[in-house]
Amino acid sequence: MAFDMEQAFGEFKAEFDKVTGNINKSAQAALDEAKRLGGLTEETKASVDKALAEQGELKGRLDEMQASARELEQRVANGVRGGAGAAKSLGQMVMDEATDKIRALAKSGVQGDQSLGVFNAITSLPGSGGVLVPERRESEIIAEPDKKLVVKDLVTVGQTDQPLLKFFREVARTGAAGIVPDDGVTVKPLIDKTWVSESEEVRTIAGRMEIHKHMLDDIPALRTDIDTTLTYEVNKVENAQILAGDGTGENMSGLITNATAYGQTAREPAGATILDRLRLAILQVAAAGYVVDANVLNIWDWAAAEMLKDTTGRYIFGNPFDGTATPRLWGRRIVDTEDMPEGDFLTGAFKMAATYYERQGIEILLSSENRDNFDKNMLTVRGEKRGVVAVKRPLALCYYTPTP
Repeated sequence: MAFDMEQAFGEFKAEFDKVTGNINKSAQAALDEAKRLGGLTEETKASVDKALAEQGELKGRLDEMQASARELEQRVANGVRGGAGAAKSLGQMVMDEATDKIRALAKSGVQGDQSLGVFNAITSLPGSGGVLVPERRESEIIAEPDKKLVVKDLVTVGQTDQPLLKFFREVARTGAAGIVPDDGVTVKPLIDKTWVSESEEVRTIAGRMEIHKHMLDDIPALRTDIDTTLTYEVNKVENAQILAGDGTGENMSGLITNATAYGQTAREPAGATILDRLRLAILQVAAAGYVVDANVLNIWDWAAAEMLKDTTGRYIFGNPFDGTATPRLWGRRIVDTEDMPEGDFLTGAFKMAATYYERQGIEILLSSENRDNFDKNMLTVRGEKRGVVAVKRPLALCYYTPTP
């Protein structure tokens, strides 16, 4: 019998919804027990851990199936199987579109500013200019690319053609569904949400580098510089702004700035570790009605967590030489980044919580008129892109920072 992707997805989705429903019912009860007893009982703790791990595993499998289906659809749409229609890096796209123009400039000289094009098709697919580090693939048929996750990979990414984005933000939720008699009289339970209107301006992220005029004669070298220097640096700032932009001046208003504060200090067990707090943060988000899909930690904090050992000296996370493609806690992905302040963490349902709207893909400009370029036979290459973060559901994000 042929494998039915749609049927398999439906079965996984039904099981996932069942597990999620059970977690939503027990999350608040677990938090109340922790507060009442000063911690969870071993039985409750084991039950919560098992449920969270099962939910995380199912979420991961659903994500993989969706990603595989999207990739297959894209390949069919392109009419190729990883050939000429595969995703290209920014440098490759610039060279494909502007090689003749670059050669003409090399012969005639660069006068003023010359645009090499605006490129919107920057994605996180293999070989794309949107990836910050190289990837490799595992041997499994349905396996996530083994690449460094960045925050932009976690949130929903959309498009906008306006300089000012207006949206609604959910700031409170009360009530819940319930069992009611079907008597034509009983009023159905109200699930009440409070929304506020918000607006954010599109921000510009830019960088420039200087190259020697003779590099116009060496197109592969120019392509390499665009990929490894210009694109990387612009995308690195974009990632930091999505996560930690404070909304002041020209900064974006990022995830941390708009997240709901961690509020489980009273429920922490004695000698609580970052793993204990992460579990309580996951329950806080679950109690608000959302399914956590990832955790973001500082690189040093995650390293400290990975080095935790039991009383016999064995690593809690298993064999350190047997790494996985994407590290996980209770089935949730881990993103470790220097952009997260040390000692802090952010957990949540990132896809539900926020959308990053791209106003303009990266534009590459070449200019001879910058400072003393003429005297030094140098040219300036500038790359810039525009976008804005909209955090629509702060309750779906929980941010922890130590109290002073």
